[in-house]
Amino acid sequence: MKYTHIKAEEFFRRINTEERARNWVWKSRFGGRDFVCPGCQSEAYWQHQKKAEMRECAACHRQVRLRAGTIFQDSKIPILTWVRAIYFVMASKRGISALELKRQLEMKSYGTTWSILHKIREALRQRDEAYKLQQIIELDGATFGRENTGNAKEVLIAVETKTWIDDKGRTKEKAGFAKVFIAKETKDNAQKFLNEAIKPGSQINTDGSPSLRNLTGADVDYQVTGSDPEIIARWLPWVHKFISNAKTWVLGTHHGVESKYLESYLSEYTYRFNRRHDPDSLFHRALTACALAQPRTSQALFG
Repeated sequence: MKYTHIKAEEFFRRINTEERARNWVWKSRFGGRDFVCPGCQSEAYWQHQKKAEMRECAACHRQVRLRAGTIFQDSKIPILTWVRAIYFVMASKRGISALELKRQLEMKSYGTTWSILHKIREALRQRDEAYKLQQIIELDGATFGRENTGNAKEVLIAVETKTWIDDKGRTKEKAGFAKVFIAKETKDNAQKFLNEAIKPGSQINTDGSPSLRNLTGADVDYQVTGSDPEIIARWLPWVHKFISNAKTWVLGTHHGVESKYLESYLSEYTYRFNRRHDPDSLFHRALTACALAQPRTSQALFG
């Protein structure tokens, strides 16, 4: 699917009615097409006049509801409000707080806005979940929050190293995709993370932690880094930059978060990081993620 690059002025000009917002969701759900029947794959459909959010397959007569099976399911909020929320979340490089999103959407309820924000983040998490890291990968652990307040959370983080040739024929490296696993740095957790997030046979570089050395399914190499910045910059540059920038993002935009919500916030940060080279497509990418994500209630997300 080709993602649309859209800036603020164009967004508010092109998506300014409920009908136009619905059409963007339909197309995002069906890979740029107006309709694809989940049953017979026909693209011919009838639009219900009295039920604006329902289309019916012209071939097998299967009815498809716009919100069903998406992150919008069971929500009474207008689709235009949802689409604008996704835009505001992705438009700011530093992200947006629930309080600021409430102001931008002119909503009365902070709780409803908070729920919208976390459901969007859940859709972003699901979108990244299917991708597996490969080739050369840096792996390390980090702690977010302060342990003396009881609000600390341990995290395992892996970042790809990508090589490329510049226009002068020189080989260079940059960070590729990143994955985050909310778990303590133990061998069992590291192995589970590797199994779920990394393609077999990849090269993993890590520090001297015993929990990360002897993992199966990958070629693991390690170097004791301690706190030496020169060794870290040479051996684990991308994962440490990710950790540092993610902590700054959590503290700067959101002024710290409760540990039980950390995964949700890091899902948004990681999604942004993984698509940082194409910022103008972030809105359409995130809308597609929301249109394809499995629905989750706030209770299911946080218990």
